[in-house]
Amino acid sequence: MFTKVVVIFLLLLIPVIALYTYSNQVSVAVVRDAVKTINFNQLSFLGKQMDGQVERLSTNAILYANDPMTQELQYETMSGDTSDRINTIRIIQDHINLQAEISSWNADISLYFRTAQQVVSTLRDVFDFDERDLPSAPTGGWQYVKADAGAEARFNWFAYYPVYAYNRPQEAKIVVRMSFGSGHLQDMLDEYKANGQGDPFLFHPAYGVLTNRTPQADHVGELAAYLQGASLGVSDPALTIRLNGRQYMISYIRSNNLGWYLVDYIPMQDVLAPITKSRNLFYGSTVLLLTICVVASFMLYRNVQVPVRRLVQGVQKIKRGDYSARVKDVGAGDFSFLFSRFNEMTQQIQELVETVHVEQLRSREALLKQLQSQINPHFLYNCLYFIKNVAKLGDREAVVAMALNLGDYFRYTTRLVNQTALLREEIDVIVNYLTIQNLRMERLEFTIAIPEEMNGLAIPRLFLQPIVENAIVHGIEPLEGLGVIAITGMRDEDGLRVAVEDNGVGMSDEALARLQARIASGEEEEGGSTGLWNVDKRLSLMYGPGSGVYVSRSALGGLKVEAVFRLAGEAAVTPAEDGRKEAKPHVPADDRG
Repeated sequence: MFTKVVVIFLLLLIPVIALYTYSNQVSVAVVRDAVKTINFNQLSFLGKQMDGQVERLSTNAILYANDPMTQELQYETMSGDTSDRINTIRIIQDHINLQAEISSWNADISLYFRTAQQVVSTLRDVFDFDERDLPSAPTGGWQYVKADAGAEARFNWFAYYPVYAYNRPQEAKIVVRMSFGSGHLQDMLDEYKANGQGDPFLFHPAYGVLTNRTPQADHVGELAAYLQGASLGVSDPALTIRLNGRQYMISYIRSNNLGWYLVDYIPMQDVLAPITKSRNLFYGSTVLLLTICVVASFMLYRNVQVPVRRLVQGVQKIKRGDYSARVKDVGAGDFSFLFSRFNEMTQQIQELVETVHVEQLRSREALLKQLQSQINPHFLYNCLYFIKNVAKLGDREAVVAMALNLGDYFRYTTRLVNQTALLREEIDVIVNYLTIQNLRMERLEFTIAIPEEMNGLAIPRLFLQPIVENAIVHGIEPLEGLGVIAITGMRDEDGLRVAVEDNGVGMSDEALARLQARIASGEEEEGGSTGLWNVDKRLSLMYGPGSGVYVSRSALGGLKVEAVFRLAGEAAVTPAEDGRKEAKPHVPADDRG
């Protein structure tokens, strides 16, 4: 029950967490895409404005280089008309000053006339023509000039006349230099930032960065270092990177006129803060709910699972035969009534089982005595008939030998106080029995090989006699010639084995299988000998399943019968008490009085 409750809760919680996580990821992706699009569009608009201003300046420079008035000054210089040349220079000066004033950017315009060695400029400090101010190699686009001490960096554009001079600047007759300071670009970056649209800056792989006037220096430095190693012409114009544990979305576009990259960045933690807060609130609520569920599950476990387990343990003890099992600490919970009734039930079962067990012991003892009584009369009748016959023949020694062995035999078999005996005592009585049979048959040999360590073992009384008797009656007596009986003992990990073999007539495979099946079935043979069945029954009653009699073919040619004891513990095979009477040594009949 406890496991099912926890599993059900997890099955309900896991889909909810999975769906929310998916929804959160979708929301974050949508916000990222929206921020990416908006920021890129705004940056593109700023870039177009910047390129528009720069393009107008470069166009004006080209127009000045090809203006008829500018070319007129070139012709007047060649013709030598000084008054007209001065007047033309004044007109050109006024024109470029007016253009500089009306332009949104305060650009500096300088016209260099190489033939006339004349300079016309909006710069107050430029008067004389200096060839070093002009480029000697072809220049394309705007050139960046780093700032000197106390000055600002500038961007220069050169226009030439005639047109072929763009490839050979040293052959140009007229050179127009358009120049503006980097402060104009910073003004545009400041305006963009003032509108709350980011922290933009210009980046060039060779020249570094040109920031607005209020940059976050640490962030700009880290981003510039990252961009220095990035392939900006190949990458996506919107990058998401992580620097120093913070995530940034970088948008950039390249200015076609300046050749610089216009870059803006947004800390994604700030943008995603509401979503992150909502996510953390959800996960916190989930953890709280999980904690409550764990506490509730523990309460359920403690108040239901533990009592049920204790009850199950009590039932398992009863199943194993421990009828003294009781549920302790009944208390006053919901299971108190059930525990009280369980304890009452087990008490009644224990009393009933004890009563039945006593009756079963008495019944078993009566059955054992009955089985033993079935063995003793059968053997006694045969011995008495023998004594009668040899007495008629006047064989006094045979009568004495038979009487002595028969006396020892019955002294042992009638001792019913203890149902167990030492193995050596059982072997002594078997020697008495075989001696009696040899007196009757006079063609019997027997060997007994019992390990010394087994002689002091406790075994059931009178279990070998029926087996030996069957070997003689059914195996040796129908045989013509000498009969051999071999008794061997052994001990293995499961208990004891005592085997009785003979060289008698034996049995066919079918008869042997029927005999073993009849013994194993536990049913007494009708109208036949009860010897093997009795032994098997005694062993199974005393030592439980697996103990009993097993038959097979013997290497001697007859039958092999094994009595097997499946011992539950070493107590059953420990040597008998020192106070028990020692077995009487076997004395051959010829040596008895």
